[in-house]
Formats: sequence, structure tokens, C-alpha cells
Amino acid sequence: MTDEYTVESVHSLSRIFKDETKLFPEYIPQRVPHRKDHFVQLVQAMRPFVLRPGVVPVRVLMVGPPGTGKTMIANKFGEALKTRRIRKNLKFEFVYVNCFIHRTTFAIYRFLARNIGLNIPDKGLSKDDVLRLILRFLEDNDKYLILVLDEVDYIARFDKKENILYDLTRLGEAGYTTKYRISLIMILRDPFSIRSLDGSIRSTLAHHVIQFEPYTKREIEDIIWGRVDEGALYESAISDEVVATIGDLVGHDKMGPGDARIALEILLIAGRRAERQGRGAISIEDVNEAFSLIMPFPVSLLDYLDLHELLFLLALVELLSTKKYVRWVSTGMVEGHYREICEEYGVRPRAHTTFWEYIQRLSIMGIISTEPSTKGRGRTTRISLQGVPLRKLKDELLKRIDEKVLRKRKVKQRK
Repeated sequence: MTDEYTVESVHSLSRIFKDETKLFPEYIPQRVPHRKDHFVQLVQAMRPFVLRPGVVPVRVLMVGPPGTGKTMIANKFGEALKTRRIRKNLKFEFVYVNCFIHRTTFAIYRFLARNIGLNIPDKGLSKDDVLRLILRFLEDNDKYLILVLDEVDYIARFDKKENILYDLTRLGEAGYTTKYRISLIMILRDPFSIRSLDGSIRSTLAHHVIQFEPYTKREIEDIIWGRVDEGALYESAISDEVVATIGDLVGHDKMGPGDARIALEILLIAGRRAERQGRGAISIEDVNEAFSLIMPFPVSLLDYLDLHELLFLLALVELLSTKKYVRWVSTGMVEGHYREICEEYGVRPRAHTTFWEYIQRLSIMGIISTEPSTKGRGRTTRISLQGVPLRKLKDELLKRIDEKVLRKRKVKQRK
């Protein structure tokens, strides 16, 4: 008998979780409380393309704040399509792409091509070359594609010159294909982000719009109990009072964000806290403690930021931390401190125009908040991290910055 922990022993210790992965954002639940109508709308919109592929293309916009079920419903449709494809021997491909992760049209085409089985090099081909290869593959194999573009807000605002939406809505006109091989499901937070697009593109995107509203307290409670029913936690580990408390904190009708992702993350963190303390049930204190640690955006987003975006955020965190009662700081202050941090790490700071692009990009991603300021001379912008636990964010940033700086130095040493 030893005191060492093994994976098996740690797993067996849990009196809280049956399968905590069912609380993760990537999990697609069997039931989708309060989103059945949205799923039906999506199925109805895509039906012409699925039943008579190649005759007409379908473009669907799914619009709503983060954590309202957009991605889940799109992937739920993908699961249903896969089941039908296997049963009916249909030649459909379904590919999901996050535009925050794959930030350019070329990067999206490369990811798409590799997902359908094409070997695309990182360099040597243009975006148009890759698109032609994708379409030739679909033609040669008589296949059809439903492409989900998540976080389209980013592409609409930052990839205007070579916009994928223009490419994919003009395939027939450009002579790429004789059949409509690709239909689109586009997920975005802000419907106004597509206003920056060419009018001809906007008109093709407005046929099917599915609106997602933030979840209420009761809906949040139903979502939590749904995950319990699917085996995320033991029923003995959770009470009506705990679920109601999470509903009060997150429900949109209770002045919360209405974000189901946040509700499930609170439950996960609270459960782990109770588990560490050797208890078999989650308390309201666990929930309140977990809520104080929650980021208003997925921490995993930080993994897709480059070194200088991380350094920018570190500068902002440090300024907000030192100025205890200040919630907003000017862009000038952040840029100045960013340059100091770059000097500390021995990296060359980016130019002012690139720094401004970071502000716009991180704002669209929902990581920072911005507002115009009229104080003093001229017009400037103020930046904040509203609702973000600064200490936790700083720890997450430092971990990723250290990894990237170390990797960069090793590459230099090899050269």
C-alpha cells in the first residue's frame, strides 16, 4: 500500500463528478434545452441543400451573444447530418472553423482542405489556388460541403481585402464550379459587423437569420439539470439551492450575462473546490468562490494570441492592478507600459498602427472593453477588462508569455 496517487485512484476519489467532460464547452449534449426551435430553424433552412444538393446554395446567419448555444446547435446539426449521411450514403462533408483561430482566408481554406483529406503545404500556394483544389476535390468525388464559420465578426472586420465571404458567395459567377457545392452556416456575435461588407455580399447573407437570446435564470437551471441527467455529476453532489444560486448569478433576467458556458464553468470550478476539500456535495460558498474566478471569455482564447497581443494584455492588467480604484486606462498609458514590458523581455515592440489593430482585435474577441474618452485635448480611447479577475488573468498571461519567449530564444540559438 502506498500513498502515491495514480490516474485511477484520483478518478475514484471523486464523489462529485461522474464525467466532468460533460461540463466542457466542447461537449455536445444529447438534449438542448430551450434551443429546439433554433435547431428546427437551421434544419429547415439547410433542407433544400441536403435534399437536392447542388441546385441552390444556402447561407444561414446565427446571431447572438457568447454562450447562447449558437456553436452547439451548429455542431448538433453536423452530428445529425453525419448520422443521415452514413444511413443514406450521402456524399456530404461538414467542417467547423473558428475564425479567431484561423484568422485569414488562406488559413481557413488550408484548414478546410486538410479536414476533407487534401495535403496542403503551409507555403507556395495562394488562397485562390487552395480554393480551386477544394472545389476540384468536391467535383471529382461528387461531394458537397456544409462549412461552419464561427466568429465571423473577426473576418468581416479584419480580412476585408480578401474576404472569404465574398469568395464563397460568388463561386458560380467566378466560374469555379458548375454546381453549388458549398453551403454556409455563419456564426457571429454582432449583426452590425457585416455592415462593413460589400452590399452585394450582405444581400446574399440575409435570407436565413436565426437569433439567439441570452439565457434566463430558469433556462440556466434547466441546462444545469440537463447535464446532471446526462451524467456530469452525481445527483447527491448538487442541490436545488446551488443550481438556483448559479441561475441568479448568470441569468439574463437577473442582470447576469445569460451565458451558459459561464454557468457550466462555475459548476465545474465549484465542484473541483468541493472535491479538493474532501466533500461530497457542492455548497453555495463553492459557487460564490468559483464565480469570483470566472473569466467573461474562454481562457483558451489566450492560446491563439501572438506574443505581442499577450504583452499588450499584460500591460493593461498591470496598469489596472496598480491603479486600485481605476476601471479604465487610456490607450497611451497602455502603449507606454507595453513598450516597457517589451524591453524587459528583450523583444522589439510593434509599431503604433499594429498596436491599434491589437485593440480592435481583442475588443471584437470580447477580451477587452473600449470606449471613447473626451477628457483632455483631442479624442482618445479608454480600455478596460470588465469583470475579469486580474490576478488569474495575469497568471495565465505570464505562463503563455514565458513559453513563447523561451521558444523564440531557442529558435534563435538554432540559427
